[in-house]
Amino acid sequence: MQRKENDIMVSGHLQLKKGNWYIVLNLHDETGKRAPKWIATHLPVQGNKRRAEEMLLQTRQQYTDIYGKPGPSGPLFADYMLQWLARMKGKVSPTTYRNYKYVIENSICPYFRERGIPLRGLRAIDLEEYYAYLQEQGVSPNTAIHHHANIHKALKDAVRLDLVDRNVAEIADRPQKQKYLPAHYSASEVNQLLDKLRGHWMYVPVVLSVFYGLRRSEVLGLQWESVDFENKTITIQHTRIYGDSDETDAVIERDILKRKSSYRTLPIPETVWTLLHNLKMVRYGENPAPNDACVCLNREGKPVAPNYFTQCFKQFLRDNDLREIRLHDLRHTCASVLIQNRVPLIEVQQWLGHSTLETTADLYAHLEYETKLASAETLKKI
Repeated sequence: MQRKENDIMVSGHLQLKKGNWYIVLNLHDETGKRAPKWIATHLPVQGNKRRAEEMLLQTRQQYTDIYGKPGPSGPLFADYMLQWLARMKGKVSPTTYRNYKYVIENSICPYFRERGIPLRGLRAIDLEEYYAYLQEQGVSPNTAIHHHANIHKALKDAVRLDLVDRNVAEIADRPQKQKYLPAHYSASEVNQLLDKLRGHWMYVPVVLSVFYGLRRSEVLGLQWESVDFENKTITIQHTRIYGDSDETDAVIERDILKRKSSYRTLPIPETVWTLLHNLKMVRYGENPAPNDACVCLNREGKPVAPNYFTQCFKQFLRDNDLREIRLHDLRHTCASVLIQNRVPLIEVQQWLGHSTLETTADLYAHLEYETKLASAETLKKI
């Protein structure tokens, strides 16, 4: 009989050794002491991860049939987190999955596997000690909160599957959130940046990032079909992101659902219209551009990989002695300009494509207050 996905099996994981994949099963001897069993797959590491994972699953099933289900301790918490991660693939966006995968495989699993903590034996104090460990490693409280959120969601699923009786993440003290004040450029700094960028392949994506406050995925995913020169509008409806495959550099293009707040149509001012129109004429002349052709291309004339854009932007600032900000801070720069020009927060929300007004207020309320202070100073002179 085929074992169901959520049945508890002997836990195990893959390990690299001398260029080959090995299966390591988490077995115990008669006294309950851990006695890991190493099994050679005879598969070289290169290009065989998927096959090795299949062999791992088959071996775990075989040993579960031989030894029965794990004892009272059950599977390790680290193994459960990997099982949960596998279930999340396809249920969340590729970007969210990659974030889950990075946190779980590079931090949560190594920490808890080393300590041998079983899923059913996980305590609130174990989580709090993990958060303290993250702090010792220099991880910011806000990043540690993301780790807590991953664990909380996974344990909520474990409760639903009747693997544990309660979600201990609900009673653990999570790291305290730090107030985040986003950085942004002033108008003069923006002008200086754009002056130095003229003629560079990053000029167009940076202009679009500053003017529209586009996310990195949105500016790189912008296609010519989304630019309506006749009606002078631009529709944000495509993104260019990393997929959820095991290939770290696999980039995919993804449509934004119309019901999402990030799907939005915005006006094109004359300067941006001229910039885009000239760019299109240079590339295609009087011929129509392919609908799925990206507006922003690198120096080789190819669509831009997201991390490459980030790295090039960072290096450009350093090479030109410009104040270093993150690429995403161009989005905050757009918001700061809007707010300083007394654009209502709800309109800023719609312009940036935030899902809620609360998100906009949390990020930019301090800028709105600074504008009010300036107004008060003006009124004092009356």
